[in-house]
Amino acid sequence: MPYPQGEKKVLFHTLGCRLNFFESDGLFSSLSKHGYSTATGEDIPDVVVVNTCTVTNKADSRNRNIIRNAIKRYPGAQVWVTGCYAQTDKDSIESIPGIAGVIGNEDKSRLPQLILEKEGIFSASPEISDRFSYSDVLPHGHTRAYLKIQDGCDRQCSYCKIPQARGKGVSRNWKDVLDQVSFLQDNGVGEIMLTGVNLGWYRDSDGRKAFPKMLEAILNKLEYSRLRLSSIEPPDVGVELAELLTHPRFTPFLHVPLQSGSRSILKRMKRSYTPETFRKRIELAKSKVPNLFLGTDVIVGFPGETEGDFQDSCTILDELGFAKIHAFPFSVRKNTSAEEYPETVSKEEKKERVHTLMQLSQRLHRSYAESQFAQKREAVLEKDGIAVTDNYLKVVLPESDLRSLSPGQFLTVEIGEYIPENGKEGKVSGRILAAV
Repeated sequence: MPYPQGEKKVLFHTLGCRLNFFESDGLFSSLSKHGYSTATGEDIPDVVVVNTCTVTNKADSRNRNIIRNAIKRYPGAQVWVTGCYAQTDKDSIESIPGIAGVIGNEDKSRLPQLILEKEGIFSASPEISDRFSYSDVLPHGHTRAYLKIQDGCDRQCSYCKIPQARGKGVSRNWKDVLDQVSFLQDNGVGEIMLTGVNLGWYRDSDGRKAFPKMLEAILNKLEYSRLRLSSIEPPDVGVELAELLTHPRFTPFLHVPLQSGSRSILKRMKRSYTPETFRKRIELAKSKVPNLFLGTDVIVGFPGETEGDFQDSCTILDELGFAKIHAFPFSVRKNTSAEEYPETVSKEEKKERVHTLMQLSQRLHRSYAESQFAQKREAVLEKDGIAVTDNYLKVVLPESDLRSLSPGQFLTVEIGEYIPENGKEGKVSGRILAAV
């Protein structure tokens, strides 16, 4: 028997990638059907869900801090832990007093049933669930909708723990994906972001790689919503993707992880490309979409990385005009082949290299934003009053213009002056030319 709407409160702490955010949205959607609403402000939640990430040692430390703080702050609440850290380090988490349960990624979609069972509402169903067993998922607490179409990874990058956390690559049913696209568009979602561990790996029911065909099928359905990719691996940036990027409902945005601009370091990382092939693929995409916003990930201080190797990374990012760089210091992950590599870069040097890349990112972001001055761009209004353009610029609008607008609304904006921010990429000013 479901509780009356709003009688029970749930608080989500979601860490890491957009895949986790999609899954948290799905978990909340299921719980909301049984009367749960979001704990806000001074609310004391009945349930706390910590959806964890394990991409770095720092992420693991943050997971543990959030878990312990939740138990201490909400002594009467069920505190559940799920996500990648729950998959790889279950025993470590279960040793923390006060945990209600630890659920890995493979069973994550069953978490609402387990929560309800513990509340005595009904017994958890024994039915088999998979990594796509979520109800129709609308965005919760944010404007864009995340749509999971793939999970897991068959790559064996030497530094990466994610295959341990997410398993082998699997693809969501083709029809189910397209049905979800229609559902999101019919519900007025302005932007759909495709998520997965390795999107380009997506396969059809016959096991054939089918990511470009899936993108084309999605774009053919879109009349209102626009499409964005969360991230795409360098080998998957080819002619077909570059052509599809010219579609009017496809945002001019790509996040393509470089990890290193050094040929020797990429080889030690067991990445499947070279700096030269990376450059050619990015240049191909830029030739089709001149206004393309480029983001990337870089690991600094990988064992064996010299100052010259690091400068190779800086050079290729500068020359290709990447407008957003996520820089991470290398940290050893358990049960990866890089665990055997001796550390050659000090913590201090790693920190300095991260700082250098952050400064480069701020400079390149400003250069890109200033190149868009006076351009007219489509934008979606976020809940914080900032509009995000199709090419991923954050636009500050006059407060007087926001009074008659609603989050999620499409706008046509004119890009104005760059507004720098200390220690991170800035925003741009703008004015509204039209609102839908």
